[in-house]
Amino acid sequence: MSSVSNEYNEALLEPLKYYREDLKDAFQHVTEEYFQDLVNQSKVDIDKNRELIDKYTTVSENRDQSNTSYKRFGIIKKVDFVIGIGALIYGVYQFSQDPIDIISVAISSIVLVLTVVLYLYWIKPNSKSLEEKLNDLESTLAQMRQEGYEMLAPLNNLFHSEMTAELIKKAIPFIHMDSNFNIERYEQLVKDYGFLEKGDVNHSTLDIASGDILGNPFVFLKRIIHWMDDYTYEGTLNVTYTEEYVDSNGNLKTRDVNETLRAVIRQPGPYYANRVSLVYGNHAAPNLIFHRKPPEKGFFNLGGAKSLLSKGIASIRKKGQDSLEGGGSFQALANEEFDAQFNALDRNNEVEFRVLFTPLAQNNYKDIFENSPYGDDFVFNKECKINEIKTDNSQKWDFNTAPSQYYDFSFQKIKEKFINFNCTYFDHMYFSFLPVLAIPVYQQMASNDYIYGKSYDFRYNDYITEMLANKMGLNLFVPPDAAERNNVKTILKTSHHKKEGDSEVIKVDAYSYRTIGHVDEVPVRAGNGRTYYVPVHWEEYVPVTKHEFIEVSEIQSAGDDFKHIKGLDHYQQSENNKDRSFAYDHFMVGKLYRQNQSLSDLLHTIYEQFGGSNNG
Repeated sequence: MSSVSNEYNEALLEPLKYYREDLKDAFQHVTEEYFQDLVNQSKVDIDKNRELIDKYTTVSENRDQSNTSYKRFGIIKKVDFVIGIGALIYGVYQFSQDPIDIISVAISSIVLVLTVVLYLYWIKPNSKSLEEKLNDLESTLAQMRQEGYEMLAPLNNLFHSEMTAELIKKAIPFIHMDSNFNIERYEQLVKDYGFLEKGDVNHSTLDIASGDILGNPFVFLKRIIHWMDDYTYEGTLNVTYTEEYVDSNGNLKTRDVNETLRAVIRQPGPYYANRVSLVYGNHAAPNLIFHRKPPEKGFFNLGGAKSLLSKGIASIRKKGQDSLEGGGSFQALANEEFDAQFNALDRNNEVEFRVLFTPLAQNNYKDIFENSPYGDDFVFNKECKINEIKTDNSQKWDFNTAPSQYYDFSFQKIKEKFINFNCTYFDHMYFSFLPVLAIPVYQQMASNDYIYGKSYDFRYNDYITEMLANKMGLNLFVPPDAAERNNVKTILKTSHHKKEGDSEVIKVDAYSYRTIGHVDEVPVRAGNGRTYYVPVHWEEYVPVTKHEFIEVSEIQSAGDDFKHIKGLDHYQQSENNKDRSFAYDHFMVGKLYRQNQSLSDLLHTIYEQFGGSNNG
């Protein structure tokens, strides 16, 4: 494994190969070293913890065995009750007959007595004994967990939410992470590259991470997306009518017919989904626009990859011929296989498309399509200087870098959590970058140093303030008349309201729905030729809103050894914040706006009381 020590390595010209042969192991190695440094600093007794976990495992296995026996006695008790009650009912029934079946009554009585004796002298005492044993074992396990947490508290107390960014900075020098999506980076992307000043009204930012890669700006956005589409509602009506028929003897007769009529209607309703995407700015090919998406996966792709490729090549040849005959601008690449697989057929500039997709770039994409663990799973939309990448694998990306991700009472589990979480985080990040890293011209075209122009009268953009609002308790913002159901969520949008000292007051607009029940009478024709009206119940979704205010500010200093960050992490998860009116992430803090307590006063209290010395 070569060292990852330079800002740029020519091996990055083949980015997937570089990841396979170098970066993946290098990042894991740095992560393991970083964790070992924490262990050394904490001075926790690993051997003592291992002994505790061995004992815990033994007790836990004992608990599981006892629980199995306890459940078995529960089944036996039910069977015993069923037999006893059955014997009682049968005996009473035989006793009520004339003449009385003495033998049956006697047998029933004996069975009833046996079930009672069995319950009182075997099932009940054993069940009680096992229940007491289970309670004792659970109590012992709880005490051992508490002992483990106390034993590992010096290590758990060292974790903080900025460690993942620190690891990337340490291991991957060509990726520079911002402390947050600050106004400078925001203005650069908006003014120099054409990034949207405000997100779509139906999008709300849940998390965000920004920086630059090889000198070019990027921002990862995790958003909740809202759209309207039809819901299907079904109603039924049972009808009975009389019909005539001719029997086998030729006689005309009548009979009653029962029929269930069904009616279906469609009405609009809200849908939601979380989406993760990369927005990347680059000045190369500044006029080029195209959109590509991966091939559909599913049952209907029966011909396989070769069949799809052949169809793609045929489609490109036809498009090229049509363009030639009709005076269009489309020109197929000499490498038809790449052109078909990449499938950016709506491109508007053939010269700039070829500037980007050189033979080396085409080979890189061939490597991705054939050898990436995720295959061709990415949407790539280019709008002049803005590139948007959405990969299927990144939709599972957990952005939450809170220290609680690692807390445990087992040292081995802490180690596994720390290494697995951070390596997975980097994996999702790198494979989101992969489609742009595959283009050598993008690597060679670094942006000029951007001079912050102070274009805005606010410090905190809507993307970062939406993130803070969404990290607070959603119940603080949900409109009071919004429907409480799984398919109705609340979208938060933010806007600058005013400055207040070192903070800014942000208006939060919450959008949701209330529902109104309706019944439509839908005409349906039955088998007798008559039309009946089938009632179909459906819900009308009526928009509702609520307005609230939050106060936000940037943390200027992490404190010695990230002391301030640890304090903020702890306060955020503590009982003091059980209503979740305070949120911290990416060196940004926010709280519900109240005139009687400023954000700066709250931060001062947090630093005094928590100070980074405890974990939850």
